[in-house]
Amino acid sequence: MGPVMLRLVYRSYGGENWKNRPSYYSKRLALLSFVRAVEAAGSELEVLFLNDGPVPEEILTIQRPVGRVVELPRVGMRRSYVLGLRLPALLGWDDDDLVWFSEDDYLYTEGALTHLVAAAKVLPEADYFALYGFVHGQLPQAQLPPLPRGWRHAVVGSVDGVRWERILSTASSFGGRVRAIKADLGIFRFCMVPHRNMYRDHDSCVVIQGFEPHPYRHLARALVSSGGRSAKRWARDAVLTPFLVATNLRAHRRLANCRLFVGAAPNLITHLEADKLGVGTCWDDVAADVEAWAAARAGVRTPTRPRGGGAEDHDAEGATVQVSLPASSAARSSSVAGPRAASTAEATWARTRSS
Repeated sequence: MGPVMLRLVYRSYGGENWKNRPSYYSKRLALLSFVRAVEAAGSELEVLFLNDGPVPEEILTIQRPVGRVVELPRVGMRRSYVLGLRLPALLGWDDDDLVWFSEDDYLYTEGALTHLVAAAKVLPEADYFALYGFVHGQLPQAQLPPLPRGWRHAVVGSVDGVRWERILSTASSFGGRVRAIKADLGIFRFCMVPHRNMYRDHDSCVVIQGFEPHPYRHLARALVSSGGRSAKRWARDAVLTPFLVATNLRAHRRLANCRLFVGAAPNLITHLEADKLGVGTCWDDVAADVEAWAAARAGVRTPTRPRGGGAEDHDAEGATVQVSLPASSAARSSSVAGPRAASTAEATWARTRSS
């Protein structure tokens, strides 16, 4: 394959969640590790930060020189997630581009995005990519979700010293080719139903591959036996069961639409929860390296404007676009970079709001 244009969508929000974090955790550290990986990946990329609600100035100071910043009016995790997934279509990104979606509590190794692009070039059969996730043999099977019927582990290839294996699922930081993201948007949204404050990322990863994520024997057992659950939890699971059955049915896709999802072994990034750190890397050392890298720099600036045409070329690098949402009118926006960036953000948010 030829050059791969990498589009990076980094979702952040101003709140904090201290759930079981390692001692070195901070959103600043996570962001700095991402910026370091961006710098190492080169110039064939673009960065877009989606900030849900006001974020601390120390975060904005790092973000602004690296890419465009879109500030959303506290829309919540689910709606910012959907907006991110819709950006490839709304902004007219090329079907052959590669998109990486990142949450704000991941730690990146320096070469993470470089290896991602290399794999996308060498493995054209792969549709989706994970830099974090437990591939075959890394954990006891009892600690993993049940394997769907027919799913088989496979080593897809080795690229620049990184082994890429078929992976069952990952969390909400993942990559995919624009063509696949556009076609599969309905599945990602389907796996958000009927929840109000979450989405089933494991289910979406499995369904896009064409497999049923929920064994029917498990669903039946959950209905007829409490299994030590409280009455409230038992009732909740019973209400959810029809939606899980529907999710299984949604997985019945034509063979041509069944995606190949590959993951890096060892992991090149990790979710910063102490009991869910990626296997095979000393993340304490990575954190220390990031801090040393940041301390050695007076500032962080990475050229991120894509080469070639497209509406993005008219937007100033480092633009901050503030999108407000009045109660009874369409979204308004203002920009420090000029009307083009503002109108793009306004149209994107308005369409997402209406869906």
